Amino acid sequence: WLKLVTIKPEDLRSLLKKEKRLLNSLELVESFVSDFDEERDRKEVEVRLQLLESVVNEFFDVRDKIEVLMDEVADDEVSDPEESEKARKARLESASKKRDEEGEAITSDVQNRFCKAKAALMERRPKKQIDRPGASGTAARSTLSRVKLPEIKLPTFGGKLRDWVSYRDAFRSLIHHNRELTDMDKFTYLRSSLTGEALQEVSTVELSAANYAVAWTALEERYHNEKLIVKAYLDAIFGIEPMRKESYEALSQLISDFEKNLQMLQKLGQDTNGWSTILVHMVCSKLDGVTLRFWESSHNSKNVPTYRNLMNFLKNHCAVLQSVGVSKPPSAEVKKPKVSVSHSSTCFGRCCFCSEAFHPAFMCKKFQKWKISERYDAVRKNGLCMNCLSSGHLARNCSKGSCRQCGRRHHTLLHAESNSVNPQSSVPQTTKRPPSEQPSQTQ
Repeated sequence: WLKLVTIKPEDLRSLLKKEKRLLNSLELVESFVSDFDEERDRKEVEVRLQLLESVVNEFFDVRDKIEVLMDEVADDEVSDPEESEKARKARLESASKKRDEEGEAITSDVQNRFCKAKAALMERRPKKQIDRPGASGTAARSTLSRVKLPEIKLPTFGGKLRDWVSYRDAFRSLIHHNRELTDMDKFTYLRSSLTGEALQEVSTVELSAANYAVAWTALEERYHNEKLIVKAYLDAIFGIEPMRKESYEALSQLISDFEKNLQMLQKLGQDTNGWSTILVHMVCSKLDGVTLRFWESSHNSKNVPTYRNLMNFLKNHCAVLQSVGVSKPPSAEVKKPKVSVSHSSTCFGRCCFCSEAFHPAFMCKKFQKWKISERYDAVRKNGLCMNCLSSGHLARNCSKGSCRQCGRRHHTLLHAESNSVNPQSSVPQTTKRPPSEQPSQTQ
C-alpha cells in the first residue's frame, strides 16, 4: 500500500526533525542521571522513567517510518538513461545495504543508551515499602524503610571466559532471581552490564520482556563451556609473571594470582589437592632470588614441601615486607646510564652530519662518503641509534630491521666485513644489488 502513497520530501524532513527532538529528550534524561542529587531530584525519578519509556518507544516508531520513506525515495529516484539495468540494480542494492547498516547502528546506540539510563534511574528509585517481622496486612505494607541502602553496582562482562563464572553468579543473585523485578527490568539490567563481545551477542535480540529469557540463554550457551573455562584459568596460572625483585607489591600479586585461579578451578569441580608438588615448583620458579633463598632457608627439611606450607610462608614474608617497607638500593645501583643528548641541540631541524635541511641520515651524501669508522664515530657522538640512525632510542630498543649484510643489530651503512668498530673500509658494496634493493628507508 506504500506504493499508492505519494511521497513528499517534507514528510521525510518532518520525521527527521521529530527524531532529532526525541534524541534531545533522551540526552536530557541522561543529563538528569549524570547530575542526579538525592535530595533535589528523587521525586522526579518515576516521571523520568515514564518519559524515557515514552521517548524510546516513539523513537523506534519514527525510525521505522524514516527507513521506509528513505527506501521509497531511493526506489523512485530517476536513473541515468546511460546507466545499465544491471549497474542500477547493483547501485541500489549497495545504497540499501548502507542505509540498513546506518539504521542498525543508530537503533543499537539508542537501545544501549536506553538500557544504561533506565538501569541508573531504577537504582535511584526511592526504597520500596518493606514488611517488619510479625507484621501483617495493611500495617505491614505501610511500614517504610528508614535506612538508605547502598546502591548495587552490577558486575560487567565483556566476553572473557575467566570472568564468566563470577559475573554469572553475581548477576543471578542480584537480578536473575530477584522476584521484585520484571523481565523487562532484568533485560535492561542485563544489557547495561554487558560490554564488547558479550553485548554484541545479545544486541540482535529485540528489547522486550518476552526476550529476556532468550538473551540470557544465549549468553549461557555461548560462554558456559567448562572445558574452555578451565583451560583459561590454567593458562592464567602458567602465564603468571615472575618477580623481578623482592617487593611487597610483586609478592602480594603473585600470591593473589595463584590463589584466585586455583579457587576458581576448585569452584568448577577440579580436584587440585593432588597438584601440590607441581604447584610448589611453579611458584618457586616465579620467585625472585632473595625470596627464594629465604624460603629454602626456612624449609631446610629433605621432605617435599606442600603448596599450603609454601603459601603460608609467602604470606608471612609478604606481611614482613609490608611492615618494614622496601629498602632503597645502594646509590651505585640507582645511577642511570648517561645518554648523550647533543643531537637535540645540533640536529634539530637539520641533518647532524652536513647541517643542511633535515633528511634521513642514511640519505646524507656527506655521511655516505665517510669511512665506516668515521660514520660510527659520528653516529655515537650525536647519540643516534646504531640500527636505524635516528634519535630518541638505543639499538636494543629499536623496532626496525637489521643489517642487510650480516643480519646483526646495526645499520647497513655501518657494516664492516671485519665486524670491528673501527673498520677502515668505505661504503658497503651495494652496487651489485638491483636499484629496487638500494637503501631507500632506514635500513
